[in-house]
Amino acid sequence: MIKFLSKIYFTSAANLHIKNRLLIQLLLLLFIVSPPELYSQASNNNFVELKDDMSELRVTTMFDYFLDSSSQYSIQDISGDNFQDQFNNVSDPHVVYGNLESTIWMRITIQNNQTVYKHSWYLESWGFDIRNITFYLPTPNGNYESSSAGFELPFEQRNIKHKNFNYFLDLRPSETKTYYVKVRRNYNQEFIFYLRTNEKFIEHSLNEYLLLGIYYGVLFIILIFNFYLFFKIKDTLYLYFPCLILSCIWFSLGRDGLGFQYFWPDYPWINKLSNENFIELSIILSTLLFSDRYVQKYTKSKRLWTFTYLAIFLKLLLFIVHAYLYQLHYISYILITIIILLIPLSLGLYALLKVKIYSWSYIFAYACLFLVIVYSYSKSIQLFDSPVLNWYFVYPVIFLEVILFSFSIFNQIKFLQNQYISASKETTLALEKNNQLTNELNSKLKEKVRARTEKIEKMASDLAQKNIELQTTNLKLMELNSQVTQMNNYLQENNEKLKSSVEEVTKDLALMKGLGFEDFKNVFPDKDTCFRFLSELKWKDKYHCKKCGYNKYIEGPNHGRRCRNCNYYESPTVDTLFHKLKFPIEKAFYILYLSNRKDVDLTLNELSEILELRRETCWAFKNKIMQAMEKVGHNRDLSGWETLALVHLEF
Repeated sequence: MIKFLSKIYFTSAANLHIKNRLLIQLLLLLFIVSPPELYSQASNNNFVELKDDMSELRVTTMFDYFLDSSSQYSIQDISGDNFQDQFNNVSDPHVVYGNLESTIWMRITIQNNQTVYKHSWYLESWGFDIRNITFYLPTPNGNYESSSAGFELPFEQRNIKHKNFNYFLDLRPSETKTYYVKVRRNYNQEFIFYLRTNEKFIEHSLNEYLLLGIYYGVLFIILIFNFYLFFKIKDTLYLYFPCLILSCIWFSLGRDGLGFQYFWPDYPWINKLSNENFIELSIILSTLLFSDRYVQKYTKSKRLWTFTYLAIFLKLLLFIVHAYLYQLHYISYILITIIILLIPLSLGLYALLKVKIYSWSYIFAYACLFLVIVYSYSKSIQLFDSPVLNWYFVYPVIFLEVILFSFSIFNQIKFLQNQYISASKETTLALEKNNQLTNELNSKLKEKVRARTEKIEKMASDLAQKNIELQTTNLKLMELNSQVTQMNNYLQENNEKLKSSVEEVTKDLALMKGLGFEDFKNVFPDKDTCFRFLSELKWKDKYHCKKCGYNKYIEGPNHGRRCRNCNYYESPTVDTLFHKLKFPIEKAFYILYLSNRKDVDLTLNELSEILELRRETCWAFKNKIMQAMEKVGHNRDLSGWETLALVHLEF
């Protein structure tokens, strides 16, 4: 009787304001005289009162619920007067545990006691476990208008195009209405229902989208930067890490509903992949590959490589068994997954410790990964009183994990850069030491040749003096003519040998100054080395296309550069001393090297013989070098020979 009179009163209250006071008195009278069992029945219905100072209210535990285990009832059955006693009060945000295949009917009665008419109220809920949620709005003719949503239905079916489930209540001041919600879900996640005014709903949505935009923006920036490093350095480390970031983004898009709203609204089946073990498998596999490559760049470990791919195999096997053969309890699944991950992690940390690498960011990033896995599977864990914080707790953990892994990469890049600098310094010191030894050897050889030359010259002078004495004495010693003649012949033979020895020593002296051709070939062994050296020398400042002036290029054959804008190809020898060179460039390098040294003065014949070139070819290129020196005012004492390489002569 009370329910019947209440329904008459509240449906006519908007048009019968004059009779309000009489009806209230009548209802109070009936309430006082009603029997105890009727009073008890009415008290089972939760009641939400909206007041002027309210703009937001969490109403999860203010619902009543009915478990439709056979999913056979319709809204007409559920909303009937004889069915209302079967509803129970919601005492826990989970409503009911288990019965995941059953339909849950939820009922809420809301009385709007606000005096302000400008507020519109919305009922909002969210959760990627809700496969199907249907909201029933009472209409003036006593029926109900339904609005269905969920991650099994296309996004376009929603009346309000929002990632959460939002429903307009159409509840004016002084009105009371009862609403019904039918829900089917996947697991025992808490239900989250809020009542919000239009203003509060907009404010909450804008703040939520702003924070999510910052979250995804930072992840996309890190993703693009690592893709750039991959295409620049061609290292798989910078491919595995973007795969991990993409997996985390996919996981987040599936969890908060933005992916369904913007990326796959017409493909609800993707939500199942986003919210189940598949995306977790992607995160773990990409992490294992990234972790192995990260450690291998510090120190090569065959053992770590073996156990990493063993862990990948075990994780794939666990995924197949859990998904298709036997579904494990989520705690067992988490423990096995963590054990699989701990094996390569422990070996990787041990390998890093052996080479004295202490990457705390790498360790804490792995800890964040474990926390994400545990929290994602343990869907009943509630760390905070706020359901919003519980829902989005995994986001800052993922964010921190990606940032820490990025710090690990930056530290590794710095470490490798320092190693490269150290190796370059060692190479430079080795070259300087080699040059010093070469100079010392040359000095010793010069001293020996000088001493030998002086000795030979002294011997020649003595022999000449004796020859004069013998010729003077020849007139006086006719009887010794035959002996003197034999001595003269002997002296002539000695002179010929001495002259030949002097020529050979002089030639050796000339060739031993600086680097010989064979030694020089050790520095520039082939044309590819020369082209690479000339390319680095030519474009050491910056590349600019000669045709269009563009500064971006791709490397072409012979270390040339091709303009990305106009496709013009420029060889390293263009506009240099080696332009249109007709003989091997490594020989031309040696001629240029010799031309810049004062202590080496080979004749064209000697240079032709050493380089196995025609005398005219050597003469022409040496003449070209002299012209280049005159053109730039080259000083052999102050400038290196390589400065002449970039001189262009017009012909």
